[in-house]
Amino acid sequence: MAVMSSRIRLKVASVRAVRDVEMRECYQIEFVEVRERPPMVMMTPPEVPKEISDMMIEISRGVQRILPGAQVKQYELKKMTLILTAEELEAFKLKPYPNQTYELTITEGTLNFKEI
Repeated sequence: MAVMSSRIRLKVASVRAVRDVEMRECYQIEFVEVRERPPMVMMTPPEVPKEISDMMIEISRGVQRILPGAQVKQYELKKMTLILTAEELEAFKLKPYPNQTYELTITEGTLNFKEI
């Protein structure tokens, strides 16, 4: 049977010092997933002549380039929050600081963080 595995590109959004319920010093790490923005697909109705269709697509692309946020190639989604002790951070080999990126691999119930 094939082993299921998933890879996620994460970025550290924030790190805070907190205490857990046993009053141990911990680190609360907020991760966001970094995803590539899919390309825009331009289509015109099939009954529109090709020359007009091509012109409409070029005008649409030009307008999209000048819109706010048009140059953004990636977007972020809140993914997970971990609260870890210093020993747990070391076990995961995490040295989180804001904007640090990791590749998280999930395989058969295990989490593996690799610094990018």
